[in-house]
Amino acid sequence: MNNYTTIEVKTENGTGWIVFSRPQVKNAFSVRTFSEVHEALEQLTQDDAVRTIVLMGKGGNFSSGRDFKDPEEVPPDFEERRSQVFNALEYCPKPTIAAVAGYAITGGLTMALSCDLIIAAEDAILQDTHAKIGAITLRASRLYEALGPLRAKEVLFTCRRVTASDALAMGLVNKVVPNDELERAASGMAAEINRHDPAVIAAIKKVINKVIRYDQLRMLDLEEFEKRRFNDRVPEQKAMAQGRDGIAK
Repeated sequence: MNNYTTIEVKTENGTGWIVFSRPQVKNAFSVRTFSEVHEALEQLTQDDAVRTIVLMGKGGNFSSGRDFKDPEEVPPDFEERRSQVFNALEYCPKPTIAAVAGYAITGGLTMALSCDLIIAAEDAILQDTHAKIGAITLRASRLYEALGPLRAKEVLFTCRRVTASDALAMGLVNKVVPNDELERAASGMAAEINRHDPAVIAAIKKVINKVIRYDQLRMLDLEEFEKRRFNDRVPEQKAMAQGRDGIAK
């Protein structure tokens, strides 16, 4: 694998792992993180030995979202690049699993929602703070798919924190496990999937995605349009003062 600096990538027993590796900032996503995740996804997708891909965070958190204190210059096409990463996850022909512990906040939640399945540790906190920081979410449509309009609006309007147990009751995650069993649970679910025909799994995923996302391209275009309209209004100073995507230091 390549020499990554913000993630760790490994393959084991037919499962590819992408591990966010910036625990000192609760795995906040830098500009480089998105580039590396995209590259790792392409590598694992092209590896015939890999049948399932798992995303998780190092140090007890999935991700606290975008790192507004990232010193790297933000490229002009950053929003498009970030969207491409989420699209690559959603439309990856291989099943993807998000193993979520601790924070999955805003961009971190979006990354998890872009996966096919979500396993949460008991301490997981899921939250979307776009309304709090004055930005437009790139994947409101995914929350709508998972929760329906009433619950999705509640999560997006209130920016409230959703616990693992509440997320399970709402249908936002597939299962909840003790913290120290998260990696084993993700590995076990991947192993179950890996036992079956990968071509059939890919076809099933493609059909389901087409059915539930019949109008998604139009919805995503609308989200992108609204996000560009509000780009100049994003109070980055507020987000930076709070830390990362609305998380207090």
